[in-house]
Amino acid sequence: MMNRYPIVGVMGSHENEWEEYADPVGDLLARRGFNLLTGAGGGVMTTVARSFTLVEERKGVSIGILPAVDYKGQKLDKEEYPNPHIEIPMITPLSAKAQSDAMPFSRNLVNVMTSKALIVLPGSHGTKTEVSLGIHYDKPMILFGPDDAFDKFPEEPLRASDISQVSQFLDDVFGEA
Repeated sequence: MMNRYPIVGVMGSHENEWEEYADPVGDLLARRGFNLLTGAGGGVMTTVARSFTLVEERKGVSIGILPAVDYKGQKLDKEEYPNPHIEIPMITPLSAKAQSDAMPFSRNLVNVMTSKALIVLPGSHGTKTEVSLGIHYDKPMILFGPDDAFDKFPEEPLRASDISQVSQFLDDVFGEA
């Protein structure tokens, strides 16, 4: 019988790696036996997946949800998508980002709906859209990073500045491992 490990989505900037936050999250998720889901691109997505896949004898896999085209509407750059740490790439026929929060037909919706819980690192419009979708669909969620990085984000989600708080969030959502 196949074991099914919960999927935890990690959302964040496609430009900035936020290593001080993404590295410990990837390591924590791998050691706790989760599957990791990201948008499969650069920045936070690459860093968290790299950290996750470096853990030897982990149970989960690194899943990446790829858009059909890049942010400019062009064919995906094979160097950028999927990043080299994605073990299961899933290509969606959807655009790279939602055009508005009211019409979220993008991989952001797939990211949120597939994840059992969300860990959100600093990011811009796409990350804010994922937070809004997470709130709308009542997904357990925590924002992890410096407070000022989330100034323009909704106030509802939990906030954390230390990896121990993220670990406690996972305990609260999934039970202690």
